[in-house]
Amino acid sequence: MRVLIVYCHPSNNSFTHAVKESFIKGLEDAGYTYEVSDLYADGFNPVMSEEEYIREGFYKLDAPVAEDVMREQQKINRSDAIVFIYPDFWTASPAMLEGWFQRVWTYGFA
Repeated sequence: MRVLIVYCHPSNNSFTHAVKESFIKGLEDAGYTYEVSDLYADGFNPVMSEEEYIREGFYKLDAPVAEDVMREQQKINRSDAIVFIYPDFWTASPAMLEGWFQRVWTYGFA
């Protein structure tokens, strides 16, 4: 099994980071392969551009998808499972992760 871990935390000095490391150890112990999208470390841009808004809001499948979004979609397509590891900030996921969902789960893909 190949697992995509979407990890979203600004600090490696956190409980969330320890959870990620423990989860990875469990995957390795089980003989699974994995790939990590570390949104902060990778510098993922969570801000939707006007072009992306027009593509998504008006269902324009012929409009291009940004390269960083395509890379994330390729990771998803290579995976059998997706795991999200992130902290709960005041009853919500981090804005970085919300931006990942809004930009990566595009019309015609998700």
